[in-house]
Amino acid sequence: MTDRRFDDTAILVTGAASGIGREIATALTDRGANVLASDRTDTDLRNPEQIDALAAAAFDRFGKLDGLVNCAGIYPVTPFLDITAEEWDAVLETNLRGPFLMTQAVARRMVEAGAGGSIVNISSTASTLARPGVAHYGTSKAGLNQLTRVLAVELAPHHIRVNAVLPGVIGTTRVLDAMADPAVRQENDAKLARIPLGRLGEPRELIPLTLFLLSADSSYCTGGLYTVDGGFTLGMPGYGS
Repeated sequence: MTDRRFDDTAILVTGAASGIGREIATALTDRGANVLASDRTDTDLRNPEQIDALAAAAFDRFGKLDGLVNCAGIYPVTPFLDITAEEWDAVLETNLRGPFLMTQAVARRMVEAGAGGSIVNISSTASTLARPGVAHYGTSKAGLNQLTRVLAVELAPHHIRVNAVLPGVIGTTRVLDAMADPAVRQENDAKLARIPLGRLGEPRELIPLTLFLLSADSSYCTGGLYTVDGGFTLGMPGYGS
């Protein structure tokens, strides 16, 4: 599956400057895809005009768009009682409103082109597993899950498939650097204690599933929420003595 070629395909990836988004964009490019890699330095996903301009640029550059990966997002950790209205809005606008507007701008053009396509939303296990400090982030990703399902139904008649990948605790550079903070390290250790596979995931481990969902190999998959978390959300991994 990871060796599949994407020659003659065009795919837009948001949040592609680092972390998971960068890994996805690089993997697609290495397999022959024409990739428009976007990040917040290029496009503000809270700005509808910039989002529509990005979708237009992708179609202008490639003449079509076969896929979209909504990976851009922000992840502040703030106790509920300390979250300001401004921080709440920033997270929901970036993580939920942004993919909504991006998908709408791309899907409208896909429908007009009549060739179908595949959309993959990068969600999170925080959408299903409650933990302190992520009331806004978890809510945004839970909303993204439901948006994925609804769009899968609405866009199916146009042969546009919509799925989501739910990463668990992934060792991106940002996550690893943050562990210099003792409080972050303590939180990470608590997470590791309940991961049956006993380790952080690596960004590259999200690639096979994401590429599968973008490819024709997943032609009968839509509306799915696919977890990649080492068993993090399964519950208690075992009993120690």
